[in-house]
Amino acid sequence: MSPMATRQWMVTHEWMVKPMHQREWIERRGIMIWIAETFTSLGAGLFLVSLFVKSWWGLLVGWLIIMFLKLPIHIAYFGKPWRFYRTLPPFSNAWKTSWFARGILFSVFFVSFAFVQLVFGQPDLANLIGHSIADPIYYVFGVLAGIFALGVGIYGGFIMNYVKGIPFWNQGLLPVVIMLAGVADGFGLAMGVGLAGGDASVAWAETGSRYLLMLNVLLIVTYLISAGYTSAVAKLSIQELLKGPSAYMFWGGLIVLGLAVPAAISVVSLFSSREVSSVLLIIAIASHTLGAFALKYCLLKLGIYRPLLPRVAAY
Repeated sequence: MSPMATRQWMVTHEWMVKPMHQREWIERRGIMIWIAETFTSLGAGLFLVSLFVKSWWGLLVGWLIIMFLKLPIHIAYFGKPWRFYRTLPPFSNAWKTSWFARGILFSVFFVSFAFVQLVFGQPDLANLIGHSIADPIYYVFGVLAGIFALGVGIYGGFIMNYVKGIPFWNQGLLPVVIMLAGVADGFGLAMGVGLAGGDASVAWAETGSRYLLMLNVLLIVTYLISAGYTSAVAKLSIQELLKGPSAYMFWGGLIVLGLAVPAAISVVSLFSSREVSSVLLIIAIASHTLGAFALKYCLLKLGIYRPLLPRVAAY
């Protein structure tokens, strides 16, 4: 074998002896996965929050985010979007073993059940057909939609968790981190619904956001500490997260915008004798949303594959 061929073979098979970043879900077309998964968390989180605060407008906005932002981007990523039905029963039994297929199933059931709930929960229609008929249908389909909204919000974490070659993702806490971060962002969007004149309580959403932010800080710290003990490759992911090329997204996007800014505004609201201005609340909502994009970016970007034949002691 010529020296050039030998060098080319070594470059081609570099992944066998060195930790390599996954690029399929975060670079080029993979950016669509990042964006779609962020909208998944935002839409599912807002829907679940709105379900508990009984905000019809919040439910509608959450459903619209999933239906017209998350699903089209995800389906476009597939390349042959009109074949997605092949993952669903009775055309396939893939849902029994694949979290990817389960995610599609969750999404289909969610948009269907939530649509029925929204129709019968619409105040004018409920008054027209009578609350004795509309309310039971609304609550039954609301429970079903809530169950599948939870599935939609959490399945992405299980997909990542099941990629055994990436130690940074192999943490049982990952789906919980993603789900609760989505709920926290849902509280932020619920504030936006209230500010826009919807039926969501801004004060209640702000209070919920305050507690979820504290919980998310604890979960993220716990997750990073836990991941650092799993393997040297996971520790490499954390090192890059804290002081590598993606550190600006972690510190600036997630820590400052996603956590510190909303928390500071929430503290001001808690100890202020006056109502917080709409401008500050809008800044908090925007920070929540940008933080959601930053969290998903960090998780996807820092997915590093474990080498099959580690040759370097540091790895």
